[in-house]
This record gives sequence, structure tokens and C-alpha cells, in this order.
Amino acid sequence: MLHFPSKNSAAHTADPREVNRLHQLLGDHVWAFSNCRVDAPGLPIAEVDWLFYNAIKGTFILSEWKGFPAAVAWVKDAGEAWTLGNRSVVPNPLEQVGKQLDAVRRALRLGICDNHFPSADQHSINVYPSVYSPQISEATRRERLRYGVVHGSLEDVALMVERRAVTVPLMAAGGTAQIALAEALAELFRCSVSHTVRKKIAPPAPVALSPQVRIAAIHRELSALHLELAALIDQGLPSAAAPVTQALEPSVRLTVVAPVAAIGKPPAVAPAAAPAVNRTAALPLAQSAKMTQSNNGHLQRHVTQHVPLSSAGPEHVRAAFLAALQDGQLRTSGVHVGQFGALVGQRLKGDRTLASLSLGSLGKWCLAQATAAGIAAVKDGADPSVVRVRKGSGA
Repeated sequence: MLHFPSKNSAAHTADPREVNRLHQLLGDHVWAFSNCRVDAPGLPIAEVDWLFYNAIKGTFILSEWKGFPAAVAWVKDAGEAWTLGNRSVVPNPLEQVGKQLDAVRRALRLGICDNHFPSADQHSINVYPSVYSPQISEATRRERLRYGVVHGSLEDVALMVERRAVTVPLMAAGGTAQIALAEALAELFRCSVSHTVRKKIAPPAPVALSPQVRIAAIHRELSALHLELAALIDQGLPSAAAPVTQALEPSVRLTVVAPVAAIGKPPAVAPAAAPAVNRTAALPLAQSAKMTQSNNGHLQRHVTQHVPLSSAGPEHVRAAFLAALQDGQLRTSGVHVGQFGALVGQRLKGDRTLASLSLGSLGKWCLAQATAAGIAAVKDGADPSVVRVRKGSGA
């Protein structure tokens, strides 16, 4: 979770224990603005305890936090007071949330929508209301609520923030657009943006390409294609798939292509017993092949450990990817998404396909899983098919 605390010195501050627990429950794709001051034209100034924004789902969730002197016995819809276990009654928090909701929705429409969600209709700014109180439990009698939801634990709050979905997601384009959105939201709700939060949202600095880096990237692509081809050939065969190291052997024997300047000139013919070799270029290729084989072994072990041969589910693929992403051996090379997908595909039987488990683009799915797990992962600047832990991250 990325926390944007109030910069108003007169405002209440969030309980550090609750903030720490939310950090444990929510990934960095959730932006949490606490103790917001909402000044919407035409409406009274509203004080909002928590406003969550899920950057992956494109959803806003408003959460009012209440503490009561006794357990909540009866939760009722707006228009009726709540009843506590000591038979006393308290004002209905859902009514308070309703007033806050109008202010937040109007502030977003006037201050955020046009600049950051230009394709969204004004009515698409759909903020979801909720109430959290630790005095609510399973014993609390809950009347069917028409608007919003109530929770008695932070785990339930986090689950709502993660799962809440809307028909029109409100999402920034990515890159610098996300940091601009974060700064605009923080300014609108009188919250601060720490250097750490800004660094996590800001896009990584571009990496300068070099021929050697690009050669290594092409080599990894070819290795992944060999693996995918082997998986396709082995489909339907009763015997087990051939060892992955065999599929990699052709990539070791690749011939170094002549420089672009030499195109159109007759190639030099060397004696058959001693072919001409560009040793300067061949050395990085040989080293890259050995590194690819070693890294593939690590990646295959994670896939074998976490993805069963039968009844594999998205949770198994997720566990394999996260384990590989955090493998120290793969920290330098990163996880090649195509290679990972080919290894997973070898373990799927029957009608099970990787597309049915990853639910869309495998690269985007892998990044989303890392974000949900609180791992700052990015695509490699030189090779977009590689996902790696962002430099400077503690993951």
C-alpha cells in the first residue's frame, strides 16, 4: 500500500498500528489517502477518514472508520440509528458517509476527471461507500443495506479494496501519467506525497541499449522459442517432455551474423577445417548461452515445484512466478515471460491452457501479480519480454 497522509496539522492522524497492518494486507497498486479534507464547490467541507484508489482495478473506495463504547448489536440502513450491545443508540455512520460521498464525487469530477480520465463520462466517477468498526462482529445483526457495506476487520476492508470492480475503470495511462494523477489526488485531498511513494510510482529511468545487451536479449528470445516449440511437439505424446537443456542446444550453435556494413559484399570464404570466427562477438554469445541454461534450470525448478501436472490453477502459476521473481539467481537476468509461459505450458494437460490461467496478456498478468504481492517489478528497459525486480526495491 502507498500511504498519502494528511498534510493538515490540525487533522487527526491514522493509528500507526492500523497503517502498518494495511501495508501488510495491500500491495503498492493501492493508494490510500488518510484524513482527507474535501472542499467541493457548493457543499460543506467534508472530513474523510480513508479514501482508497486501486490503480489496477481503477476503483475509488470511501471508508469511514468508527469506534464505539460497546459492541454493535444492530446495523441498520440509512434513516435509522444503530443499536449497541448496551442498548444505547448512535447516529448512523452510513448517513455520514453519504454526505462525504457527494463531496468526494463532486471534487473528483471537477478536479480530476477532465485531466486524468478524459475518456470517462462524468457519471463514471462511482465512489463506493463503506464503514469500518472493530466493534462489528459476526454476532452483529445486519439489516440488508441498499448502499455501501460495513466491515468489522481490516482484513475485510483490504479484501473489499482488492476485489471491488466497476464497469468503467478509472485508470491513468501509465508512466508519468500515474505520478501526475497521484500528485493531483494528493493536492485535491490535502495529503502529502513522500519521496518513497513518488519513487515507487514514477516510471523507471530508461536504459540505454547496447549491442551486447541486445544480442543477449535475442539469445533469450530464441531459447524461449525452442522451449515453446518443444512443448508443442510433445503435446499428445505419452512420454514425458525432453529435458529443457536439450531444447536449448541449438541456440548455443548459432552463427554470428556479419556487421550491417558488410551486407551486399561477397562473404569471405574460409578453409573448411578452420572457419572464420569473430571471437570478440562469439565470447559474449557463449557466455550468454551458459547463463541462459543455468537460469532456465532455476526457472524450471520453480515451475516444477509450484505447478502440478494436473488440475493446475492460477494460484499455482502465480506462486511459481513470484518464487522465480524473488530468486537471487534470477535477480540479474530477470524472468523471461515467454520462457516461463513455455515451461508452464509443458505441465498443462487436457483442455487447460496458459491463457485460461493467466487471464489475458501473460506479461501484464505477471506484473499485476507482483504488484498485488507488494513487489516492485518492471519490464526490462532493453528487453520488454523480461520482468525483473526494480532496482533499489527491498523485495
